[in-house]
Amino acid sequence: MTPTRRAVLGGSVAALVTTTGCTSVGPGEAPSPGPEVTLLNGVIASEAALIALYDAVLAAHQGLSGRLGKLREHHVQHLAVLKRHYVPGSTTGTATPEPRPSAAAPRTESGALSAIRSAERKAATARADEVRRVSPGLSQLLASIGACEAGHVQELT
Repeated sequence: MTPTRRAVLGGSVAALVTTTGCTSVGPGEAPSPGPEVTLLNGVIASEAALIALYDAVLAAHQGLSGRLGKLREHHVQHLAVLKRHYVPGSTTGTATPEPRPSAAAPRTESGALSAIRSAERKAATARADEVRRVSPGLSQLLASIGACEAGHVQELT
């Protein structure tokens, strides 16, 4: 039986949690962020931007909701899993950023689909690059997300 995306992402979270140690800091001391924090912030911002683009397109082109609704939901799930990777007081992260991106939808449905396809392709390419720069647990999660985004490109073609 093929594992579901949810099972793969859940396993990735468990792997990262077990491979990430916590450091203790005194009152008023901010932990020094590990090298993955900046990258993780960027991935979270990227997922939030994709959701904003989907929201803008779906608001402007309701006829695409059947085709795009489940793809948008994948990004909502990605964002939730990524946000769980922040462990206050650790070198993995300090606080979950709350990006509030906005996006504008192209005027036509074909233009909207093209914009989403392009954004998905860019995100998948970024995830493929990022997996080389992070710990194995986070690498597995980013690879899973990137594969999903690449699948979205194919689905939108």
